[in-house]
Amino acid sequence: MEYCSIALGKIMKNYELVLMFTVGEDSLTNQTIDKFKSVITENKGTIDRYEDWGSLKMAYDINNENKARYILMNFKGNKSIIDQLNELIKFNDHILRHLIINTKNTITEPSFMNKEQLKSA
Repeated sequence: MEYCSIALGKIMKNYELVLMFTVGEDSLTNQTIDKFKSVITENKGTIDRYEDWGSLKMAYDINNENKARYILMNFKGNKSIIDQLNELIKFNDHILRHLIINTKNTITEPSFMNKEQLKSA
């Protein structure tokens, strides 16, 4: 596991993306996620982990919503991918909140949230 790699002369770093979507618009959410995945793969990035945590109650209301559909994605990408994702997120009113962080290592194992869902299923 490494901090970054080089693909086609571009530095590829590890990132974690968490998205919070409005509840009840599953087709729009799925279209948005598919677009994000295609941006990553078309720019030579790789998706290491993808989890749909479903609808969860938020700690506080955002835009009069008390639930959100949470999506977690870990991927390897470059600055161009991050810039494109930020542009897509900025103009999407369906996304309540998002977080993109740089991670030190490639993360592929299930998250705590996914382990809880698998245990309760």
